[in-house]
Amino acid sequence: MLSNPIKSHQEILVQCWYDKTDIESITQWADTFVKNNDHIPEEVFEIFYAPKHHFEDILFRLTVAAEPDFSPQSLSAEILAAKYLINLIKRYLNDEITPLDICRVINNIDYGFMNAPRHLPNNVAYYPCWLGNLYSSCDWCDETWTNSNAPHLKQDLENQLPHISEWINSNSQSN
Repeated sequence: MLSNPIKSHQEILVQCWYDKTDIESITQWADTFVKNNDHIPEEVFEIFYAPKHHFEDILFRLTVAAEPDFSPQSLSAEILAAKYLINLIKRYLNDEITPLDICRVINNIDYGFMNAPRHLPNNVAYYPCWLGNLYSSCDWCDETWTNSNAPHLKQDLENQLPHISEWINSNSQSN
């Protein structure tokens, strides 16, 4: 079995911004990073002893050092969020996560990139079009939803998946 490649600090940061992230997975990432790299920024070591509420700041400092224009609404962050959502959609389609899990992330991404600076005219608001109608598909989602009683969500996620991939491909080339 092939193991997944180690996530970048940008990917971990985006996961912190748009989903729940536990202390153990972040410190596990840092441990793997230290074991697999010769050049280790001091911020990675800070993760081992920092309080949980400092992790996001540490990851952000690491990210900005490597990519100064990276921000919660940057195109780079949006591409990573879209890639993360694709992985969650696949997990949802395999019944590994609940409707509430994926809808929470869709809502967070929708909110996070609404009105992102994309050099549009002042009277035009940016919306992450690659989400399609997924925000509406999650409307009224709560803990009573299950994978079996929300067939519309599964269908909408399956339909949107190729559009998300297409958006990533077309925007990664210009990034």
